[in-house]
Amino acid sequence: MAIRAYHNIIYQKNPPIAYITFNRPEKVNALSEDLQAEVGEALDDAGWHDDEIRVIVIKGAGHNFSAGFDLSSSDNADAVQWRSRFLKGKGFSATGWWDVFWGNPKPLIAQVQGYCIAGGCATACFCDLCLCSEDALFGAPEIRFSGPYLPAIWPWILGMRKARELLYTGNLIDAQEAWRLGLVNKVVPQDKLEEEVNKLAQTIAKVPAGSNEYSKKLVNMTYELMNIRLAMERSIELEAACLSSPDSLPEVGEFQRLTREKGLKAALDWNSDRFAREDAWFKKPRKKV
Repeated sequence: MAIRAYHNIIYQKNPPIAYITFNRPEKVNALSEDLQAEVGEALDDAGWHDDEIRVIVIKGAGHNFSAGFDLSSSDNADAVQWRSRFLKGKGFSATGWWDVFWGNPKPLIAQVQGYCIAGGCATACFCDLCLCSEDALFGAPEIRFSGPYLPAIWPWILGMRKARELLYTGNLIDAQEAWRLGLVNKVVPQDKLEEEVNKLAQTIAKVPAGSNEYSKKLVNMTYELMNIRLAMERSIELEAACLSSPDSLPEVGEFQRLTREKGLKAALDWNSDRFAREDAWFKKPRKKV
């Protein structure tokens, strides 16, 4: 398949490695529906149609990996309707987004720097491996104004106690804590990140392709026997239920009201102010990379 021109990603192939870069740095690489569709197409090409490709690297342009699903686009302005479409199988996001990573036959490496939060963190979790730079931040701050976090894979990666803590607070964790918990495989200086990712990818590429494919299937099967797929599907149902109950969930209702009347930025600022003390540690000036 010839590589077509993409508008929201950069897709490059340098066999045995393919690179898919979220290319919306001005939007902190927010995952719009158009971007998701392009990623799905590129993953299909690299994973299923090009035998020269043995490893796929997923990364973000600019200073950050991704801030999550794009709630500012017109298609996603009504979050309740947005999630309702997913439940009816009419959207690509949510469990469909998970499947294009989980079900891809090739090993996927997430190359993470800066913010890796919300749906961006979910995406990194869906990849098989993750290397990050020292400035990386991970978490699910959106649970503070919406519902259960999409990647119900967290209890398997982090363990029950830490998964509960992060899901109950919406707090972020830094790169070293993410490594300690097993969320990432390795933390490296930012200027060494690409080099270390390529080194790992080249090592994986030397292993017989069939062996890696079957190893991935076996690991996936282990977690599917523990009902990880059912947990993923249930997660989006519960999130839709939360977002559809603004009267009984005042914080959700206020966030939705502010979004309608004053715009998404005003709603996000209101929510940020509620947690200003808790979040002070990661709002300190950080070195730009």
